[in-house]
Amino acid sequence: MRFTPLPLILVASSLLCACIGGSKSPAGTGIAPPVVNTMSVTVDAGPTAAPGALNHAYVTVKVCAPGSATQCTNIDHVLLDTGSWGLRLVRSVLAAGSLTLAPETDTQGQTIEECATFGGGQTWGPVAPADVVLAGETASKVPVQIMDDTGAGAPAPATCGAGGTLINHVADWYANGVLGVGVFAQDCGTACVGPGTPLAMYYGCTAAGVCTAENVALGAQVTNPATLFVADNNGIIVNMPSLQNANGDASVQGELTFGLATQADNSLPAAGLTLLAADSRGDFVTTYNGAATALPALIDSGVDSYSFDDPGIAACTAVAWVGYYCPAVAPQTLSAVNASAASTSATVATTQNTVTFAIGDPNSFVANAAAFSELAGGGGSTRFTWGMPFFYGRKIYIGFAGRTSGTSTGPYYAY
Repeated sequence: MRFTPLPLILVASSLLCACIGGSKSPAGTGIAPPVVNTMSVTVDAGPTAAPGALNHAYVTVKVCAPGSATQCTNIDHVLLDTGSWGLRLVRSVLAAGSLTLAPETDTQGQTIEECATFGGGQTWGPVAPADVVLAGETASKVPVQIMDDTGAGAPAPATCGAGGTLINHVADWYANGVLGVGVFAQDCGTACVGPGTPLAMYYGCTAAGVCTAENVALGAQVTNPATLFVADNNGIIVNMPSLQNANGDASVQGELTFGLATQADNSLPAAGLTLLAADSRGDFVTTYNGAATALPALIDSGVDSYSFDDPGIAACTAVAWVGYYCPAVAPQTLSAVNASAASTSATVATTQNTVTFAIGDPNSFVANAAAFSELAGGGGSTRFTWGMPFFYGRKIYIGFAGRTSGTSTGPYYAY
């Protein structure tokens, strides 16, 4: 799910056993075996506490107290989000796994808490270091946000979650947490380091619950765990199969692979790959339906539909589908042209690509299905988001900012 841009910010199921391998190199070779770098991605109806999810891709994350091999818990139904950066977990879910993480503190001994803004609202809670295990790879002392659904910590400032938009609960996300593995490492970057006036994002909170906005070092900001792996830390691949039924499948199983051109299983195609360089906000551009103006765009697994504005397509009126499109003739075939951002630090062979896609009428979708390849909405949006339907039947490559893979350097998206 896309972070809502803030001024000056540079960046905007079944339980999977994620175990740390202990195998040794073959005798006499001196060559370490490949790291297990692939894990399952499941699209289903969501966690038991909040069923009814649509196009939510989930992974299972193993989280441990820093340096511990025993104080750990597996958190299932964590939303895989290529449109944000960093791991966020619901406090009550961690507590159910008997894991308590000690929060970070600033130079005054105050607890560091964060108000992170997304398209659907804001999260609030402390930032705590944790060891994060994904597939067979470990990121140590990762700053993780604990979304405080229990009210156990400092209360959110009046400006965070104002008007009832605080999204800290499992029911808010249809998920037990959010794993942001988009193009950047930190969720704010140098804009939150200072020395200027702090943004309303990170706070130092006293024991009495008085919170004041402050700047924080990069290493203390909520961080994409995949950028902290010892190896396979330059990007990811999301590989999802095509759906069997355009009107909806009950569930779908795919893969998340870490690293780009670092192991035999994550090589980049020699030809036929569209690479789209992203700008300092993580966007490329999309020109929809021959419009004169290109829109900022990204490929975002945290969004459940294609999201764009088209007043010519009828909006759904049924309560269950408000916010989505219900085309009069379905499926309706549309097209858009993707191109690299004009201003970017990425080095890729600048490419553009025309995408043809179809959107359906949700009223004809299969009841109780969880995966839909033709779901679209977003009326009034000033962006174009290639949400979860874009992933079905494709391999999506994401190159992390400043990291090189083959002849390309991120931030970029590819497919």
